[in-house]
Amino acid sequence: MSYKATKFDIIQHSNLTSKQVVEYLNNHIDFFIKHPELLLIMQVPDRVFTSSDSVESSVVDLQQVILGRLRMKLLNAAKKHDNLIDSGRSNQQSQSRVNATVLRLLSARSLDHFLELMSVDLVGLLDIDSVALCLETGTVAPVISNGIRILPNGTINKIISSERKVILRDNVVGNSLVFGETSGLVSSEAILRLEIQKDGPPAIFVMGSRHAQHFHAGQGTELLAFLANIMELCICRWLDLPH
Repeated sequence: MSYKATKFDIIQHSNLTSKQVVEYLNNHIDFFIKHPELLLIMQVPDRVFTSSDSVESSVVDLQQVILGRLRMKLLNAAKKHDNLIDSGRSNQQSQSRVNATVLRLLSARSLDHFLELMSVDLVGLLDIDSVALCLETGTVAPVISNGIRILPNGTINKIISSERKVILRDNVVGNSLVFGETSGLVSSEAILRLEIQKDGPPAIFVMGSRHAQHFHAGQGTELLAFLANIMELCICRWLDLPH
């Protein structure tokens, strides 16, 4: 049977002296920054201070400073790693929810069915508390529907500018004009701007959550912009409008 020496064996049986180790560390002051895992197994000396009254008293306690810095670096690295994993999981969950929502909307059998899906099913699919499709006076759409709110002309441009497709807000008080009787549940919101008619009155689809940070400005908006495009296409299809 052959035997292969390990790195530990090589170091243990080498002629490396303490002086050489000290010299190496002096020439590589970032050694423990590159290898912080060694701090987990190293033994460090107890802190011994000479009397403060002694002439020779000269205390330079670098041990705790260095270890503190390295431990902080390890802690920050671990936090960044955990945050990256959490962010990836959250993004994957959001993508799955939006994909399921799009498939559900595409299954609509009529405009009324589509509006029902938007106003009822999307609450569960997107894990939110309130939704509403808001149109302004003059928009080509059914005047009476449980899933539609009619707003005065000019209201939507005050809520979201024509240059924006999606706006996310946290720590808000739900707008009763938009969310109606469920406005009291809304503490964060997502506003999707829709173009149903070319050069016609604007429309918005709003989503509200009781959680103040469910929607916030730091989130990506690509998935919600994609959802807004699907809604536009579906509504135009059912209204037989060009898009």
